[in-house]
Amino acid sequence: MSVATTELPEALKPWHPWLEWFGAELAAELGALIQRMQPLLGTFQGEVRGGQPEPDGLDDLRRRGRYERLLSTEWLLADELPDEFLRRAASSEHLFLAPRPRAREAEKGIVAIFDAGPLQLGAPRLGQLALWILLARRAVQTGGALQWGVLQIPGKLHDAHEVRQLKLLMKSRSYVVGDPEHAGAWQAALAELPHPPGESWLIGAAPAQQPQAERWTSHRIRLCRAVQGDVLEVSLSGRAGLRHAALPLPSVKTAVPLLKGEFTSVAPAAVHQHHRGRISLQRPPLISPHGSHVAVQLLDEPGVVVFPVASLAQRKPGKPRYQRWGDRLEPLTAMFAGKRLGALLGFERSMYFWQVQGLGSFVAPEVDVFRAPPGLGVWLASAWLHNAQKQCVCVLDRDNRLVAWEASRIDAPSLEPKPPKLIDRQVMGMLQWSDTALVYAVIRSNLLVLCRLGLEVSPSTVLTVCARAEDTVVLFGGGTQWKRGIGGCAVRIATATSGNETWRIYEPMPQAASAGMRHIEPSKVWTTFELSIHRGIALVHDTKNTRFAMLSLSPDRTALVLHAKDERPEVVYTAPERIEKVSVCPNSGLAVMLTVHKKVIFYVVPERALRAVLHGEGAGDAIA
Repeated sequence: MSVATTELPEALKPWHPWLEWFGAELAAELGALIQRMQPLLGTFQGEVRGGQPEPDGLDDLRRRGRYERLLSTEWLLADELPDEFLRRAASSEHLFLAPRPRAREAEKGIVAIFDAGPLQLGAPRLGQLALWILLARRAVQTGGALQWGVLQIPGKLHDAHEVRQLKLLMKSRSYVVGDPEHAGAWQAALAELPHPPGESWLIGAAPAQQPQAERWTSHRIRLCRAVQGDVLEVSLSGRAGLRHAALPLPSVKTAVPLLKGEFTSVAPAAVHQHHRGRISLQRPPLISPHGSHVAVQLLDEPGVVVFPVASLAQRKPGKPRYQRWGDRLEPLTAMFAGKRLGALLGFERSMYFWQVQGLGSFVAPEVDVFRAPPGLGVWLASAWLHNAQKQCVCVLDRDNRLVAWEASRIDAPSLEPKPPKLIDRQVMGMLQWSDTALVYAVIRSNLLVLCRLGLEVSPSTVLTVCARAEDTVVLFGGGTQWKRGIGGCAVRIATATSGNETWRIYEPMPQAASAGMRHIEPSKVWTTFELSIHRGIALVHDTKNTRFAMLSLSPDRTALVLHAKDERPEVVYTAPERIEKVSVCPNSGLAVMLTVHKKVIFYVVPERALRAVLHGEGAGDAIA
């Protein structure tokens, strides 16, 4: 779990974007080393860009200059009084236009070369870790970017935007001592860069002092452990001269995970739980509307295992419940009503409501009314609205038709064929925000419209959102806000073949909470912004920072990434192995992941809290 801003001392908050990659204890000790090392670096002094400076208008009139810049009145004098023109030329009395040169800017990029040889193992590697963060922030402050490489691998530069790139530095180890051949190769590689860096740093075991003729970087840092004590000796040679510092090292308890690249705190043992089921990776997990229960399909049996989601205050998690339906029944969708799980199952030409009181089996309707072919790799989107007397099961079929079945909770299951009631066509997404109501988005007259649906099974229009985009997808977030009035909404407005998507986020204004579910103008309840991300999976109300943000799965499917307005993407959780399926509860922000080795991981995004890692039969042993 990463460290929150409020947990950092005031002096360390400038480095929060990087220290949030670490657990609280690691961030505190590493931050102390960073804070002590910062004054040694001095101010940024980038190389001035070369080339002839371009003029930037006129400066003034001068007595000397090139004759192509001579005042036109002086040339008139040459035509009328040539002797006077020559006299003034000899006496330096001519007037010339003096252009004002454009101010030269310094290059803003920084390149850092780290020695990964055997002389930098141990304590010096901690110094390199701190310097990587210091130089990354230094580059951001100057409007540039940090690129870094390993001395023993000439010419290969890496970016410095994500925690995985910092972990790559810690894993870059070589048993070859850096030599002049490596330095020469790097010098040639830097000379071929299209834009020379403003500063270049060599960080390693080589002496900081060096003859000027042999220098190929603007700064050199030598790191070594002191002979006595847990102290790191740092020597820096730059344009401001030679500086030395002796800095206390982090404790062994902190240093070991840092050197291993284990930046986040290891989850406590209580988080890891075991169950006896073998789960299937065919379908994603199913989360109850309030995020209190999770159902995962079983592999060897026709049924699911239902896990209760423990709160932070609970000492012991609840026991999982195994629920099975009959053989040869194909699950089409499943839904929760409180703790109770119900499902719609298919069998040949019939369908069967399982554990939904008042609804039983019926003949499958024609495809122009409801289409749900068997063998789907996902659950059909559904909601189970209910109160003490009445219930309504709403399902979104494969053709984006929203249909509903009504029943009394006190009646016996109906054995008569009963077709569903068609609620709407071209439904792009829906959210059940309470036990008795849901909101959905539908295309009408080429416009995207929000509608409310309750147990009365008669939809009412809330507002028009925007014009329809091609391949529209709508995600909802913030169940509490929808209960009070208007919540958050995300509309996918563009997709690219690379997998990148453009999403428009509709974030409710404070007054939207009292707007109610009625006809209103979007501009009066929402502010909008757009995000370009890689395959968004959910809209989350990030209560930690009081904002709405998009959640995505990293391209390598190992991490959950949060994207907010005008901020860098935040990796909120890194899984121990590849994530095969993931579901997110729009109301609570609970993300449930199924990994390649069949672990079930619960992570609450707004709280940045890992709730559980569930190990079943056949699950691997990697620790989250």
